[in-house]
Amino acid sequence: MNDIDGLYEVMSNPQVHQFTKDKNHPWDRLKTEQYIQFFIDRNFVSLDCFHGAIIEKSSNKLIGLAGLNPYKENEPEIEWKLGVTYWNKGYATEIGKEIISEAFKTTNITGIYGMAEPENIASRRVLQKIGMKYLGINEFRDQKDAFYYIGRLGL
Repeated sequence: MNDIDGLYEVMSNPQVHQFTKDKNHPWDRLKTEQYIQFFIDRNFVSLDCFHGAIIEKSSNKLIGLAGLNPYKENEPEIEWKLGVTYWNKGYATEIGKEIISEAFKTTNITGIYGMAEPENIASRRVLQKIGMKYLGINEFRDQKDAFYYIGRLGL
């Protein structure tokens, strides 16, 4: 299986998107290829905005994606999506902590936001486990989301 097949396997599952803006539009193969090409073309050189593959160490299998999206100046949004069979195994917490640590070490960002649908208890729990503080419910991408934040001094 190649990287496109692995990411497509994860992103084509409707459960992966049940709490995202793509909840009614699971990814097809073309959208998966376009996503990969977009980030290849970005040629990231810093961690203030990036997406990358999550690779399971024991199997060397692509199990999801994670990264930082532009949100506010010097304050990106953290994001991850994992294949359903990898939920509740600590992967999101592990990758979230690492993204925060590396981003603050290697960039000049001042903070990182995290957003989750209020009903997405699992993601909200991960945001708390990675050190983010709950800010309340706010509008984000035309829906109400629970907002979390960690600042550089919060480490």
